[in-house]
Amino acid sequence: MTTRAVGPGAGIEWLKQAFNLGRSNPQAIFGGAALLLATLGAGAIGLSLVLVLLSTALDADPTASLAVSLVVGLGIAMLMAAMMVGYLRLLHAVEQGRPAGAGDVFAGFTDLPASGRAIGFMLLLTVAQYVLVIGLVSMFAHEFGAWYIDSLKASMAGQAAEPMTALPQGFGTAFALMAAIGLFAYAVQAVGLGQIANGGAGIRGALADGVAGAAKNLLPLLVFLLVLLVAGLVLMLVVGLLAAIVGVIANLVGAWLLLVVGIPLYLGFLLAMFVVMFGVMYFVWRDICGEGEAPAAPADDRIEL
Repeated sequence: MTTRAVGPGAGIEWLKQAFNLGRSNPQAIFGGAALLLATLGAGAIGLSLVLVLLSTALDADPTASLAVSLVVGLGIAMLMAAMMVGYLRLLHAVEQGRPAGAGDVFAGFTDLPASGRAIGFMLLLTVAQYVLVIGLVSMFAHEFGAWYIDSLKASMAGQAAEPMTALPQGFGTAFALMAAIGLFAYAVQAVGLGQIANGGAGIRGALADGVAGAAKNLLPLLVFLLVLLVAGLVLMLVVGLLAAIVGVIANLVGAWLLLVVGIPLYLGFLLAMFVVMFGVMYFVWRDICGEGEAPAAPADDRIEL
């Protein structure tokens, strides 16, 4: 599918549309996000328990513990990729006015070829992102890279981290590089997963469309990042103010108020952030690649490259 460039204002529209997403079919959109969040939480808890048991059995060997942590992280990433297929299809159905329900978020588990392509795409993108970060940081922020490697080695050896009195040299450059790469990778992920979930693309095609779509839309992506930073600052102030109000009331009424009010508020906030995050991904794909086609799996049920 051909990708296209959109105007700078699209960066603002993606966020606005994501915030308004729940109006069409809130039961499906928020219910699906809740199921996604609960499934990921259960998966993370289960895999973490496995990590603890294996680390205990391996006598807390640093290298083995790191390997187990990577396996656990890989398991969560695979679960996430499969569920993102279902949720992006759910959003597409809602936006097209087709029937959709919260349970559609599990559609990726019944379409194993599409989920397999999504998992392969995410793994390939993650590896490419890490290689790019390591390469650019080594070239333009070598001091920070050396400091990070030394800190990682000390942590793996079980040594206590030295107190940091100042930011490592090259931190600003490294942060800017990682932010730029992260933003570009987010756009590639949005377009690529949209192509797999709603366009029937293979891994190679999704990656090519993702890179091309992100490269054509650097300006709206930058606008989106700036708007997101401003919205994040405002949100932090609002959340901080609400937390302070709840804290004062809790001191007057009792700590039980934190459980009754604080936890539901936190879960509601987390759920809303999930909807907005995936909503932006959906609208990035829709605007850059069009409405897409009906999901199509390979005829022989193999994972296409």
